[in-house]
Amino acid sequence: QAKGDGVYAGKANTAIIIAGTVAIGDDNVTYAARVCNELQVTEGGKTYGDWYLPSNHELNLMYQNSRTINTTAGNNSGSNLSSTYWSSKEIDNDSAWLINMSTGNGTDTNKATTNKVRAVRAF
Repeated sequence: QAKGDGVYAGKANTAIIIAGTVAIGDDNVTYAARVCNELQVTEGGKTYGDWYLPSNHELNLMYQNSRTINTTAGNNSGSNLSSTYWSSKEIDNDSAWLINMSTGNGTDTNKATTNKVRAVRAF
């Protein structure tokens, strides 16, 4: 039921995905929303743990600004946006949206497929 697709929708979608997965017994499996939700990054002595799996719209905004993001990431030992990443927008029980950051194209893909995630904090 994670169908939200706008700015900050990824945060709500992540919570919905996690709650739904826990309700059916997640058995500590690894999945995109969980990876983002459990991410903790310490920078300058401060730990940030409020990450989430972005919505399709948020990933599209990242694609539109990928030059700036890639320059900033490169200047700070980060990685470029150049892969295909999961969004938090579900199509149905079996599939969700992926965005290719090299082309900006999106596609619905079976959730059992292994792909990368790009966690975000605030958008």
